Amino acid sequence: MLPGGKTTKTSRFKPIQNPKRISLNSSASPSTRLPSSPSKAPIQENQENVLKIPLDPSSSAITIANNEDLLTNILLKLPAKSLLCFRCVSRQWRTIISDPEFRRRHIRSIRCCPTSDFLFFSPYIKPNEIDLLSLSGDGLDSVGNLSSPLRRSLEGRIIRLQACNGLLCIQFMVNYIRRDLIVYNPTTSDHRTIPWPKEGNHSPPIVRYTSIAFDPLRSDYYKLLDVSFDRGLRFFIYSSESGVWRGGGAAVAGTFDSDYCFDKGVFWNGDVHFMGTEFCTLCFDVENECLRPSMPRIPIRMEVMGKWDIKYFGETGGNLYAIYLNRINTAVLSDVFELKRDYSQWVVKYRFDFSHLVTYYPEMKSCGCCTPCFIADEEGKNARIVISLKGKFILYDINRVFVKELVEVGPVCSNVDDWGNSKWYRWYEAYQHVGTFASV
Repeated sequence: MLPGGKTTKTSRFKPIQNPKRISLNSSASPSTRLPSSPSKAPIQENQENVLKIPLDPSSSAITIANNEDLLTNILLKLPAKSLLCFRCVSRQWRTIISDPEFRRRHIRSIRCCPTSDFLFFSPYIKPNEIDLLSLSGDGLDSVGNLSSPLRRSLEGRIIRLQACNGLLCIQFMVNYIRRDLIVYNPTTSDHRTIPWPKEGNHSPPIVRYTSIAFDPLRSDYYKLLDVSFDRGLRFFIYSSESGVWRGGGAAVAGTFDSDYCFDKGVFWNGDVHFMGTEFCTLCFDVENECLRPSMPRIPIRMEVMGKWDIKYFGETGGNLYAIYLNRINTAVLSDVFELKRDYSQWVVKYRFDFSHLVTYYPEMKSCGCCTPCFIADEEGKNARIVISLKGKFILYDINRVFVKELVEVGPVCSNVDDWGNSKWYRWYEAYQHVGTFASV
């Protein structure tokens, strides 16, 4: 089901009936949270801001209906997809939910909450669709398809996808010489075609990656970062406020000591980050429209062959994380690194062992696994990983040390050859998502 209650095509994800929940707790915990900075004192709740509603249901409804400020505060707590349905409750509700100031406040309020919704897309997998996986508590909430509404008004095949705080940036290949750049809000089903930046005789060039940067806490507008490889590595910035592209500087091809994964830009701390194959990241300052001069390397003692050796790279809970296999030990260990907000260094936040899972999922030994999603709160006290096995997703809770099955994946057709399985999803094929009323 699409946000807003619209019917969609069937997702390639199928919920597992009676999913297994396996406790892995033992005297030797398979996951360890490493020492970090001293935790902050618990936040004391301000009792003056607590909504006090009478216990009698009838009097509660009357109290809420007669107090528009109270009703507005309650509606601000609800997800956008529910609010689209609730517009039909009454004229009062429709007026409140349709008010531009309410939508602006809602956009900013949801940004403060961690998301457990994820989009999955791979250009190599058929059918050419964007699938939704929504988690709730310890397991699965729902699955869906987000791309089918676009098919009614757009032609072509999706070849690239980026997402940021509820807005999607999609490249459609209409034919061999035409590509369309679309910004899409799947919650409201609104989309907008963005003209490509004019760059010599190529618009767009053969190789082009576009990331989206949207922070509703700072602005109602979004920006696009376009990376092209026509006559060297070049950056262009598009602002939805001005509607124009600006040059963001150029870099001569071959000047970098690492290959970067430009097909998955991560927006964090006001910058767009790209992971490299040599334990380093490339950081583009969106506000000042320039590359940051230097970034710290991730302290790993192993050789990375390509982006397939990176297990995860993304933002969650307001922090930027990277996950790598730790191959210096005999056990199948993985390290979770966190980048300090001042960009001074990467530190190990967690270290966990996947080898104990082989007992329950022996295919991990022969086929391996991927970790496309990592979910953590701001303090890092509750961390979970979605593990992609062959034909199945499972959820691994790092702190409470248990595994729960989520969905079956497939069947699908794939153009992927030797390097991957069509039923696996990797970190650069998964994107955080949240429902939003943001304008495109």
